[in-house]
Amino acid sequence: MAPVDLRFAHPPGRAHLVLGGDPAGSHPPLDAQLVGTLPALRFEALAIPNASATLVATFPAMEMIAEARYASRAARPLVGSTGSDWQRGRGFEDGAEHRTASPASHPSQARAAWRTGQALDANVTTWRAATLVRAPVSATALFQGAVQQSPGALRVPHSESLHLRTAGPVIYANAARIDALQRRISHEDGLRDRRPPISSRFDVAQAHPGLRFFEAIQVAAAMRRRLAARWQNAMRPPPGRPSVRPDDPDPPFVPCYTPNPTLRFAALAATHDHLLFVCENHPGPGQDGPVVVPIRRVYVVLNHVTLHRWPDGASVPVISLSLSLDVDSWAWGFEATLPAIAEALIAPADGAPPVELVAHVNGTDFRVLAENLTRERSFGEASLRLSGRGRTAVLSAPYAPVMSFANPQPRTARQLLDDVLTINGVPLGWTIDWGLTDWNVPAGVFAHQGTWIDALAAIAEAPGGYLMPHPSEAILRVRHRYPVAPWDWHAVTPDLVLPVDAVSRESLRWLEKPSYNRVFVSGQSAGVLGQITRTGTAGNVIAPMVVDALITEAAAARQRGTAILADTGQQFEVGLRLPVLPETGIVEPGTFVEYQDGSVSRLGLVRSTRIEAGFPEVWQTLGVECRA
Repeated sequence: MAPVDLRFAHPPGRAHLVLGGDPAGSHPPLDAQLVGTLPALRFEALAIPNASATLVATFPAMEMIAEARYASRAARPLVGSTGSDWQRGRGFEDGAEHRTASPASHPSQARAAWRTGQALDANVTTWRAATLVRAPVSATALFQGAVQQSPGALRVPHSESLHLRTAGPVIYANAARIDALQRRISHEDGLRDRRPPISSRFDVAQAHPGLRFFEAIQVAAAMRRRLAARWQNAMRPPPGRPSVRPDDPDPPFVPCYTPNPTLRFAALAATHDHLLFVCENHPGPGQDGPVVVPIRRVYVVLNHVTLHRWPDGASVPVISLSLSLDVDSWAWGFEATLPAIAEALIAPADGAPPVELVAHVNGTDFRVLAENLTRERSFGEASLRLSGRGRTAVLSAPYAPVMSFANPQPRTARQLLDDVLTINGVPLGWTIDWGLTDWNVPAGVFAHQGTWIDALAAIAEAPGGYLMPHPSEAILRVRHRYPVAPWDWHAVTPDLVLPVDAVSRESLRWLEKPSYNRVFVSGQSAGVLGQITRTGTAGNVIAPMVVDALITEAAAARQRGTAILADTGQQFEVGLRLPVLPETGIVEPGTFVEYQDGSVSRLGLVRSTRIEAGFPEVWQTLGVECRA
């Protein structure tokens, strides 16, 4: 084909490129024809005298199907080519040789010399030779106190004499001389040629047939008396706080009654003889006072963190874990790092729901769902990253279906929450802890489409509230964002008094919001229009209007307007990192905390809580909303 010149139908600068056109820019016209057949009209009518009928018909729209083809008729010849010479490659083999001699046993291996063990007592026993005292013999012979014989008897004082046994007891020690007989027989250095007429033979004595004397003597056994002394290696006492410090004064005594002659009784009428009075200055059984964390030199906390599977209680090894909750979340967030060997304990079966776990942190149990599992492996170690939500997640996607909720009958806001947590009138097993002022909702006002938790959150947000889940139980608590307006916080008794000594880290962030002092809150079809103005102000700075279908009474409008006007003006957020002390436990959102830093005292509401357990330390970080 002969080459064709490129001719442009438009001057340069246009974005269209026309090939094959002539300089004049003329193109042959193209005609398209639409051929169709309309369906026949058919009319059927029953003939009735004096009756008229009208036929109204609409023909369907005409449709045209056309096909167009474009032929550029432009030749695109081959103008260049690139050649690459190559030949078949030859296989090349090469390897790395690593020479290793036969290993020899290392002569410095550890050897443990052992011998037959001997049983030892729990303490150390010291034997003292000086305490080995011979036990007294059971048979005792006394050889003192001689008994006087008859006057006619012969007394022979001598040493080592053979005594004649008589009917009476014979004592052989220190015999007493008798003066009645003046005869003396001496057998030491005596003159043997001068013998008295009475002689005495000292042969072997014969036993007297009428008296027998027995003295049983056995080999005495030494009785050992043990002296035990418990002792251990001495050591210096560790640093700590003494039980009583001289600089710690005794707490002042606060009497129950102030000087007031009026007597206040605990009951209207006593049913017994005892008079029960009310203690005005101390909290009673139903009055919980603030928890005051004392100032100590050292805070000692015995942390106890475990993770096990529910409901079989199988222990799950864990390296670290964290839990978090804020006022805008209706479920606890959960993250954990586990060793790779724990994968079989937390991996769900095919088609089964996620595994439910129970995290125990210093006396508080958290039931969570193991939703997301990732595995990380590096040289020499492998770990699992686990994340999930609290058990409240079963009320949301993907575990809960999307449904339509309505109130065909008049209900209160508290009753609407109970109706949402039912299926065909059967309760789901969840309990609502209502903490707001209730109001009436007419029939047909509430209409919402979503999961169970979406409908619950919509009802709670209407009066300016939020949902706070229980850590382990099937309980949803509904609380107001500002149970007390910030301009009335000076009269609030805090739930927790926290000194700066118990805080390891503090952060401060300033926030500046519009200073609204008036807001209009309105319902819809059956609602009311409420004008809420902050007391003591001119009401000249108006916040954007809020419209909610559930604002049907003044109680709902007042609570919603208070929540809007309270979150205004200059404020700051204090971050406090402290251990999980036995006095505080886990501090949840919605708690009034008074933070004391020397002479400066700040009162605020806890908005977020994050718990980090990296063994052996456990810390909680509180986000506290305060006012300037």
